[in-house]
Amino acid sequence: MVHSLVIASKYKNDFHFRSTYQAITLLLGYHLIKMIRDGTVFDDDHLPRTIVERDPEMNEVTGALAPIERDLQAENCFLFGPSGVGKTTVARAAVRELRREVLEVPYTHVNCWRNYSKHAVLEEIALNLVNIPVSRNASTIDLNRRIQDSFEGPGVVILDEIDQLEEPDLLYDLDQIRGLSCIAIANREIDLFAGLEDRVRSRVSAGYRVTFDRYSEQTIIDILDRRAREGLTPHAVSDRVLEEIALRVDGDARTAIRSLRVAANKSIRKGFSSIDIELVDESTIQAKGDIQRKAISKLNQHQRVVHEIVSEQGPIMQKELYDRYRDQHADPVSLRYLRKKHLPKLLHYNLVECEKNGTKKLYRSVTHN
Repeated sequence: MVHSLVIASKYKNDFHFRSTYQAITLLLGYHLIKMIRDGTVFDDDHLPRTIVERDPEMNEVTGALAPIERDLQAENCFLFGPSGVGKTTVARAAVRELRREVLEVPYTHVNCWRNYSKHAVLEEIALNLVNIPVSRNASTIDLNRRIQDSFEGPGVVILDEIDQLEEPDLLYDLDQIRGLSCIAIANREIDLFAGLEDRVRSRVSAGYRVTFDRYSEQTIIDILDRRAREGLTPHAVSDRVLEEIALRVDGDARTAIRSLRVAANKSIRKGFSSIDIELVDESTIQAKGDIQRKAISKLNQHQRVVHEIVSEQGPIMQKELYDRYRDQHADPVSLRYLRKKHLPKLLHYNLVECEKNGTKKLYRSVTHN
């Protein structure tokens, strides 16, 4: 039966074989579905029951939140590190642990890449943490006042990708809300606090700092093994496949998990009952491309213009890049702000790369084919 599906798959684009392929696919649908037992295990927002190889980081974050168990406000906690190293997972898991001790503790999770203005973040907090209705015409000042008047802490807000905020002094406003503690997630500390006045920086930067390094290859294998046990049928993936994926992702668990999912789907479409190791390389490339396209879709207006210029006209020197950005954007930021706030994000998410030649910088786009 599987052999017949493989033959049909090979010729599925041929008119004479198309109806046969579709018929076989439908007849064997029950067989194809069996490899993936629970596809949600591979979703970006899946929170695993066990956090692999992050005990020290978990202990630091849960320790920071511990005062809430005594009905006290906890200090803010800053999580720094590259993409795909478990920052968001640890933050969410720590809040999960806290809510096992304090059932009614209010919390919310705000993605600052999607909600990058002060008003958007405050609106999310008002709706999902404080549970107050928000008028369409409510000002930032009014939102802030209503949150302060209505919030009954202690509680927690996770601010993911906080270095994307257009107005990082929002941290100062949140610091004024009695009982509210923040878990702020960013790539680099220098990018988060860039542009803040010294007075504001000294006030908002107080708190715990937890740094995340890239996962080792063995840890990536362990993470994939746990996801495979939960999400795939027994014997659907070999240890060698997991090892090959781990070799290709540079310690990035998000890319590894996406690669495993892509490889499973490709193997299913080819009619295999387990993941074919020959598909690992192309699956990893596709996974990186998927993640890159998702990152591009979340760029703010400034980053999007810069990325389009580099993609269409690169390689391009930094000065020329800025000149063209300034011509194309209706409200351009300064070169200094662009260097500190927007270019690091494009570099971090591997959307562009930078080559230094003495004091000059040359930017080119990164593609995954």
